Amino acid sequence: MRRFRWTSADHVQLRLPAAERAVLTSLLPQLLAVVNGEAEVEHLRARLFPAAYEDPEREDEFRRLVGDDLVDQRREALDVVVTSLDQGRSRGRSWVVDLDLDQVQAWLGVLHDLRLVLAQVVGIRTESDWSTDPRTAEPAEIVLWHLGALQDELLGLLSGTLDDS
Repeated sequence: MRRFRWTSADHVQLRLPAAERAVLTSLLPQLLAVVNGEAEVEHLRARLFPAAYEDPEREDEFRRLVGDDLVDQRREALDVVVTSLDQGRSRGRSWVVDLDLDQVQAWLGVLHDLRLVLAQVVGIRTESDWSTDPRTAEPAEIVLWHLGALQDELLGLLSGTLDDS
């Protein structure tokens, strides 16, 4: 089942089974905790906000200049995704929402951030860290794979490499 499709030149429809929507809805507050730097997830934050400079003084200056903006951008994207999840409607056994291009951009960013954090949680740092056998994969790895598939599908649609049929 395709999750994303164009409905006009500047709108994309997202269709998810209710269970997938529920998983995404449960992950977003956890991602917000990471973005906000809550103490118990601070170790995950470095994956979202890696150091820009090796030199500690330059890094501190960078964080003072743009650190709050980076956090605010991620919070805003999360807010857009949460709002769109609330605005959707049920259609049969699926849930559907129409997204404008700004919302699509927010979805791309949030899917990316979810993948970064979840990869850190399950200990995936390189391609070789992936489990190659789905029967032995951890549930978090399966969710990570699925988030990647969603992101890939949306990128394919936007780049024109995925047709709308």
